[in-house]
Amino acid sequence: MRGTRVLAPVLLVVLVLGVAAAIVFSIVNQSAQRAAQQAASAVVTVHGLVGSEKKDYLTDPRVLAILRANDIDLQIETSGSRGMALRTDLANYDFGFPAGVPAAKQLIAERHATQSFSPFYTPMAVASWKPIAEILIANGIVKKDGDDYYIIDMKRLLQYMSDGKRWDELAHHDAYDVGKSILISSTDVRSSNSAAMYLSLVSYLENGNDIVQNDQQAQRAAAVAGPLFLRQGYQESSSAGPFDDYTTIGMGKSPLVMVYEAQFIEYLIEHPSARDPNMVLMYPKPTIYTKHVLVPFDDKGAKLGALLESNPDLQKLAVEHGLRTSDADYAQAFWRKNGVRAPRTLIDVIDPPSYDNLEAMIRLIEKQFNSP
Repeated sequence: MRGTRVLAPVLLVVLVLGVAAAIVFSIVNQSAQRAAQQAASAVVTVHGLVGSEKKDYLTDPRVLAILRANDIDLQIETSGSRGMALRTDLANYDFGFPAGVPAAKQLIAERHATQSFSPFYTPMAVASWKPIAEILIANGIVKKDGDDYYIIDMKRLLQYMSDGKRWDELAHHDAYDVGKSILISSTDVRSSNSAAMYLSLVSYLENGNDIVQNDQQAQRAAAVAGPLFLRQGYQESSSAGPFDDYTTIGMGKSPLVMVYEAQFIEYLIEHPSARDPNMVLMYPKPTIYTKHVLVPFDDKGAKLGALLESNPDLQKLAVEHGLRTSDADYAQAFWRKNGVRAPRTLIDVIDPPSYDNLEAMIRLIEKQFNSP
């Protein structure tokens, strides 16, 4: 009996402690669940339109992880930059992220945006091949800059293209003995920013090294530029199309292709074992930069834009995708480490025409496409 009297209080204490522990565990578990729910509710879905040339960067799992860590769940749809500015459903999105300042300015006007973000940019360039480069060098159209890249005299090349010259009419053309017209392959100027930047270069040269500023100048420039697009035949609406032909089909189909520098660099970085040693990048003189401008339509879009522009890890990942940021030292070091050579700076750089003047030229060329 005495042992029973001693054991009973001990069991009572154990029971009380067990109940208390269960209560504490339940409270802690509930608190953890609430914290997890709150953290999940803090993550916002940000839905936007982007140019196809940025798709690989914005769907990179490393980029998405950094955005998620900063409470952003990014969802994108690709859209041509020119078409993006003309869409009637922009209210369904949190931001637009076109290539090129003209399209961005139109988006700003359409959505009455009060801010924009420019996290990175890329020069326009021409993807080509060493045998082609040597032919153009022999004909005074291209010169080599050091051991790594080439500079195109765009005014001289434009004259050859406008005159309808063919490759087999050039001196020292044995490495490319074909009767094809000398043309730069591009995307469709009616839908793609890279083609619009090509048009900007042509119009600048045709306008006496001045940016087109009025309807009369636009008409003259479109009359010269239009055939350079029409004579190409079928053109794709995305910049990925002609670049894929360049890398897969090769020199026979694509001796000269207007590209974003970032496409070329990204390909070299991502395909080190598949690099063709004959692939070269040529920089037009003058050239033009494509700024990638994010236009937020609401606070969620603004949060994304600020993060892409300021987060150092996101900036470094942009460089890995071939894009240029404000940190030129990092870009040069990373690219060289990966066997990529690109000029640190380009000094002969022009601006595109205003959105209205660029649109005027595109509409005039569109009429040339539609004329019988």
